[in-house]
Amino acid sequence: MATGNYVTGGPKAALGNSAGASESEDLSNYISMITRDDTPFVSSIGKNKTDAILHEWQTDELRAPGTNAQAEGVDYADLTQNQQFRTRLGNYTQIFAEAISVSNTKRKVNQKGVADEFAYQLKKVGTEMRRDLEHTLVHSWQGKSGSGARTMGGVQAYANDALVYDATAGDFASAGGSFNGVFDGSGTFAGTQTAADVAVDIDLTHIDEMQQKVYEEGGKSTRVMVSPKNRRKISEQAQLAGSNVRREIGAGGKLRQSVDIYESDFGEVMIVPNYVMGANGVAATGPLAAAINPNDLTAICYDPMWFNVTTLRPMHETDVGPKGDSTIGMLVEECTFEAKNPKGFGLIVNIGA
Repeated sequence: MATGNYVTGGPKAALGNSAGASESEDLSNYISMITRDDTPFVSSIGKNKTDAILHEWQTDELRAPGTNAQAEGVDYADLTQNQQFRTRLGNYTQIFAEAISVSNTKRKVNQKGVADEFAYQLKKVGTEMRRDLEHTLVHSWQGKSGSGARTMGGVQAYANDALVYDATAGDFASAGGSFNGVFDGSGTFAGTQTAADVAVDIDLTHIDEMQQKVYEEGGKSTRVMVSPKNRRKISEQAQLAGSNVRREIGAGGKLRQSVDIYESDFGEVMIVPNYVMGANGVAATGPLAAAINPNDLTAICYDPMWFNVTTLRPMHETDVGPKGDSTIGMLVEECTFEAKNPKGFGLIVNIGA
């Protein structure tokens, strides 16, 4: 790094501080960013537009099949009406925003790897906000709220007890256990978790249970999205003795141990890792008991066709203008989440041991 001290150079390094005065810096003309910037869930689902703060949609379903045998000449008055009623759901738009401030000197000086500091920070902040949206949808366990700083309900807020498999209890939340009564698919949580259960390892049987349940409700799960830790656990489970799964060794001697696609009795399902789901969270988020941390806790079993990110105001720069000798700006986006039909997906909870 340049020091600003101009002294006489010397031929030997051992001569002291002045020995390197004539040496030139060698700073590469790029900046290495190690943090992941992909958004696996948001990138997999659909996009839509809204023109209201409260975005609403309707769901419907067919009645359960049953015996239907009528006498010849049956009268209308003798028939029982079994029409199903539609359900109206909604979600509030949430505002994502970040401020950016860069001195005009910093924008003018010659910097390696950066042509314009303000433009660089704008792009970086935009990436961070996309990760915030991903976190909101798959990690935060937040419900919809139209008061104060509006919040959108994430995936968990639209789940139903009948489609949430509690791995610790070994049954669906609707059958009892600490998650019973928590999920009602409305965008808000119906209750809170009654106890902090001990998490267990995710198992292929958990996925089988969920695949069957989603199928029975009329949907089809094509992806299981999990944290990196649970992604490894699934591969480990597939390789256990007696699992009837063989490790694949290619012609070049390459050993393949990971499970990318799991073929269940109800169709193939992709196993997709999501680093955001394994990020450190805040205990007691949403309906969770005080000792529960949302990281690694959940697997989302879904088909992308059932979800949308619905945008009111796309991500854009708001020109704040100069402030003294600095350039100031804001990056703003307003959008919400649409779970077209909550019976089309499910959750596996209490995993990540």
